Amino acid sequence: MRPRPSSVALALAAFLAGCEHLPAKEWALLPAGALLLSDATLLKAPVAAAGLAFYVVSDPFAPNWVIEESRQSDERYLLALRHKAVHSGGGGEARQVFARRAAQLAGQPGFGAYEVVNWQTGIDSGRPFAQRVAYGEVRLVRLQPPRDVANSAP
Repeated sequence: MRPRPSSVALALAAFLAGCEHLPAKEWALLPAGALLLSDATLLKAPVAAAGLAFYVVSDPFAPNWVIEESRQSDERYLLALRHKAVHSGGGGEARQVFARRAAQLAGQPGFGAYEVVNWQTGIDSGRPFAQRVAYGEVRLVRLQPPRDVANSAP
């Protein structure tokens, strides 16, 4: 039994609804390619379903690390990082992602730098996939107001 082109197009539209990061030129190629494969009977329903399931699990356009941030005070933040469950690489990026977010926080008005108070990495062995995790605490360092040398006493 061959799927109707309209059902394939509808399934493809639902599949592509989550593809928000594709450039406009590539958007036009995906439906055209799917219709060509469908007309050539190369795109079968089980293959399309397997492709959709793989995309939902792997989501190639999602960031490798998700950061959950908790503000403890004006100067302290806790950052919890979680690696994608299905990934290809990126295992050693936790410290870089952490440092990038800490630098963004330190860029707030009134702050000039940050200090790492605590840092630890590990693996959360949940089901169905184990995930790399990292936790860190950042203390933001306030800028010192410039001293007026002319009016200060020695």
